[in-house]
Formats: sequence, structure tokens, C-alpha cells
Amino acid sequence: MLRAASALVRIPSWGGDETPAQEQVAALVSDAGLTLDQWDIDVAGTQKHPDCSWEIEREHAMGVVGSLEGSGDGPILLLNGHVDVVPPGDERLWAHPPFSGVVADGFLHGRGALDMKGPLMAGLYALKAVRGSGVRLRGSARLVSVVGEEDGGLGTLAAILRGYTGDGAIVMEPTDLAVAPVQAGCLNFRLRVPGLAAHGAVREEGVSAFEKLFVVFQALQRLEQERNAVIEDPGYARYRIPYPISVGTLGGGDWASSVPDHARMEGRIGVRPGETLAEARAALEGCVAQAAAADAFLSDHPPLVEWWGGRFLPASTPLDHPVASTLMQAVGGVTGRPARIEGVTFGADAGLLQHVGNTRSVLFGAGDIRAAHRPDERVRVADLETMGRALAAMIVGFCGVDGGL
Repeated sequence: MLRAASALVRIPSWGGDETPAQEQVAALVSDAGLTLDQWDIDVAGTQKHPDCSWEIEREHAMGVVGSLEGSGDGPILLLNGHVDVVPPGDERLWAHPPFSGVVADGFLHGRGALDMKGPLMAGLYALKAVRGSGVRLRGSARLVSVVGEEDGGLGTLAAILRGYTGDGAIVMEPTDLAVAPVQAGCLNFRLRVPGLAAHGAVREEGVSAFEKLFVVFQALQRLEQERNAVIEDPGYARYRIPYPISVGTLGGGDWASSVPDHARMEGRIGVRPGETLAEARAALEGCVAQAAAADAFLSDHPPLVEWWGGRFLPASTPLDHPVASTLMQAVGGVTGRPARIEGVTFGADAGLLQHVGNTRSVLFGAGDIRAAHRPDERVRVADLETMGRALAAMIVGFCGVDGGL
């Protein structure tokens, strides 16, 4: 498992260049003795689906599914994982090169080691272990390796449209080995704020779009406080802000000695479980409109809200659903202690599986999400092993054994 994960990390798979990594997964699926389905995704056709979102333009995308088929009279379990990663950033900030796949000090290092090539390989080798044990399942278990998760979930949507749904799914995102039955969603937004240009030497004759941008920014900060004032789901007990509004980019203006007549900011708004994307959009748009109405300039020159790029549907699964209860039992049996139950604040593919694929999901994986999307991404080798063992027990427990053994 570790050798396979290290080799996969060494294949760069960001910016839409995911096919070499998928081809590697397909080869590993075949070597494991699983039934392989490898296909070219109809990118243009998938993008026409109303629940498709993306930020990266792809000329080619590949789907890969490895199946351990049972006798056919038991439930179907999906193990969902993605091979795409975020850009490595400044490589000088890394202790080990980002695509080295180095194993050192008990950790697998590299971009994607945690998020989520290491967990993906834990899922594959759990299936391989069950197959190698000689146990014959009643139901079927399938590894669904996807592209495009980081920018909206195109790969998982394509797999759903190909028919890969089930009675339950595990999305193998890093949860620090907690069972996460609740996942927040998120939406990307862009705000364009106007100003009035003037020479910087007489700036009082203009209106700075930057100053007006921060009027709106402060309103968004207040909205974030309001949306997180009451946290009803106990899975988010350790989070002060489980549904953040985060601004990631700022820009505007054309000349250093001019009063800027335009500014923009881009960010994301967290979507609460049980909240629709339309409701979240309305909350942010209403906040911006209210802030503009209270400002003498913006009331006549309202900001423009745009929704773009990746979006993630929230998801939740009751703890008494078999996919949650069986996983809790499997994790407890492997670790010798009760499974931790937590919600996750990041977007992932569980929302598509639930709302489009009618497949209830939980998130479960090795490593802490806080180590992802930053330099020195890494995952503890022992946690990958624990994850693999728990998933093997989960496959047997959920799919059942032919003959009741």
C-alpha cells in the first residue's frame, strides 16, 4: 500500500492533468485482481448537467472503477477517492520536494499524500485484502477513483451518471480517522465593487472602490457571525466557525496615482447541512444589498455578485444508517476504542453522492485536513494502515459474507 501511494504521489496531477495518475490507479486495480472499468469521460456532456461545476478546463478526463463483485444479493458499497491535487506552490517552502513521495519519520510526504492519494490506496488495498482472504461477499464493493474533486466534483458526477451508485459510500477524505456523517457545502463568489476615478492628487473628488469594497467586506464578516451564532449539529462542537465566509483574492484599480473606480474580491461561503445552495446565495446577496443600501455611494452604484467555479452540496447521513453504524463498528474493532464522530467543514463529493446519486455517505480517512493545501503535506503511515484495516472490516461487515460466515 505504501509503495503504491508513494508512486502515485510522484505523478503530478494538478491543473487538470490527471490522466497519468488515473492510468496508474487502473493498473493497480488490475494487479489487485479487481474488475476494471476504465473510460474516457464525456467532459462536455457532463458539464451540461445542472449539478456539474468546475474551475479548470479539461480537454480529457478519465474515470476508473475497480469492483470486487459479490454473489449479487447484498448491498453495494462505494469507496470514493480522487487523484487530483491542488498546486504545490513555492517548492522552496517544502522540506521534501512536493512530488517526491518520500517516506520519512513515519510519514508519507508530498502533494496528495494526505489529500488524497494515500487514503485512496488504503481503500484499494482494503479491497485487495478482502479478495485475498478468500471471503466471498454477498454484496459488491467498488473503488471509485475520480478526477476534478478539488474544483467541484466533475469526476464523481461522471461516475454517478455512468451508474456507479450504491447502498452506501465512504468518501475517503482526511478526517483524522473520525467517522464524519455530516459535511458542509460551499459556494464560490465574486464581488465587483464600483468607485469613481480621479487623480490621486485630488482623491477627495473621487470615490475609492477599495474603501467601498471594505464596507461590503465588513458586512460579510457580520453575516458570518450571524450564520455561526447557533451551531445545532453536535458534530461541529469543536468548531467556532463551521460555516465560514472566507475571502481569498482582492484586486482592482489601474494606476497607482489614480483613485480606483473598480475593485473585486473572490471567496467562498460555507453552506450549512440542510440548507440549499439557493438559500446560501440569497443570504449573501441580501447581505450585500443591505450594505449597499446603507451607503450613500453604493446605494446608487450597487456591487455585482457573481457565482462561479466549484460548488459543493452539503450532505448528512443518520448515525443509524448502515453505512455509518457499520463503519463505526469497524473502526472500533480495529482501534479498540469507540469511533469518534465529527462533522467536516470542507466541501467534498458526499453531496453529489447523496443528492444526485441517492447514495448516503460518510467521510472517513487518515490524516488531518489542516495539513492539506499547504507546504509539507504529509500523512502518518500508521494511520494509513489503520484506515486500510478499518475499511477491510467495513467491506465485509457492510456487504455481508456469502453463507453467513
